[in-house]
Amino acid sequence: MDEEKIKVSKSLLKTLTVDTRTDILKCLGNRQMTASELSRKLDKHVTTISEHLQNLKDSDLVERIERPGRKWVYYRLTKPGKDIIRPESHRWVFIISVTFICFIGGFYFATANSYPGDSLYGLKRTIEDLQLTITGDSLQRAQLHIYRANERLEETKELVQRGQTGYVPAIIKDYNKDITQARIEIQKSKQSEINVVPVLETLSESTAKQTAMLKNIAIKSPNVAGQIKPALNISEQEHATAVEELTGIAKKK
Repeated sequence: MDEEKIKVSKSLLKTLTVDTRTDILKCLGNRQMTASELSRKLDKHVTTISEHLQNLKDSDLVERIERPGRKWVYYRLTKPGKDIIRPESHRWVFIISVTFICFIGGFYFATANSYPGDSLYGLKRTIEDLQLTITGDSLQRAQLHIYRANERLEETKELVQRGQTGYVPAIIKDYNKDITQARIEIQKSKQSEINVVPVLETLSESTAKQTAMLKNIAIKSPNVAGQIKPALNISEQEHATAVEELTGIAKKK
């Protein structure tokens, strides 16, 4: 996605969460149409279509076309409306992703404390994945990966306490992926000459805590020490690397 990203306001999200309105946008993506034509096309009462058209007009997604001397009023997409449904862009996916997150946002507190094996755990991971999908900034993506890594270790700790160690290898694998991806996003930011100090500080602090947590788990539950060793290795390595980078940056100032 380029720098001309659509700015998704709460009112725009509310507009697009109604199926009929998205259907209208798709129809107008083919050609301009009257309210009556849309009514027949979508099998909705013309009054209902007119109300949705007014909402879309208020959101600057469609505009009225009135020609002097002609009876019919046509509607067509505005530039923002075309940008949303344009198939070659990823903006429609972007809008739907954000809208979906807003819909399920009410589940956040329920999913925040869910763990592998819990009914809402799949939804929790879906929310995390969608957050990454709609985040284009490499620095923010790095922060999200660090957050996800923290979550995976909190889950590991809880699973061990529950005695559900069968899930641990998979969670540790996901932890390693997120820490690795955080490093990749940091490198992208550095190549773009973006200030990476804030995310390096976050990585340094987080991996220090993660290392301590993993060591504590290994001491209290020796039976999983081998399973969590890969995570311990990468947390220690990334902590040392982050500290070294921060020290180097400080010396250059």
